[in-house]
Amino acid sequence: MRFCVARLGEGLAEEVTQEVFVAAWEMLPKYRPEAPLQAWLFGIARHKCQQAYRNRARRDAIDRASLAAIREHAHAAGPTSPEDAITQAAVRVRLHDSLTKLPGEDRILLILWYWKELPVAEIADILGKSVAAVRKRLTRAQQRLKELMYETVETS
Repeated sequence: MRFCVARLGEGLAEEVTQEVFVAAWEMLPKYRPEAPLQAWLFGIARHKCQQAYRNRARRDAIDRASLAAIREHAHAAGPTSPEDAITQAAVRVRLHDSLTKLPGEDRILLILWYWKELPVAEIADILGKSVAAVRKRLTRAQQRLKELMYETVETS
């Protein structure tokens, strides 16, 4: 885990360390006993860290690129009355605040699904996850966003 923390930071290292041991378990039949076990595990860890770093960079790029699309989409339809303008502005502010409170991966999932209108299979490819995992995470992200939106309304 220290190896992963040094490369990725505290937040992502635990998840990647778990992936390392799952991969090691799955690749155990391919392990050659003449090679040191520690070197073999570090090789898997290095590969998983590189993969996580690439995925994080990809997610950050999507997040930055989508911010402009969100702004453009939010301002596309004009209000029909001053009351509508006030209501739309309040909803946009609440949505923005709620999205910023979400974890990065949840935010990216919602952006890819709602604003980019990508199919779940394509989102799974982008994030390097299974389709089932993306569906489950998308449902959880939607629920978290809904909770944050209502939380913001109640505290206002």
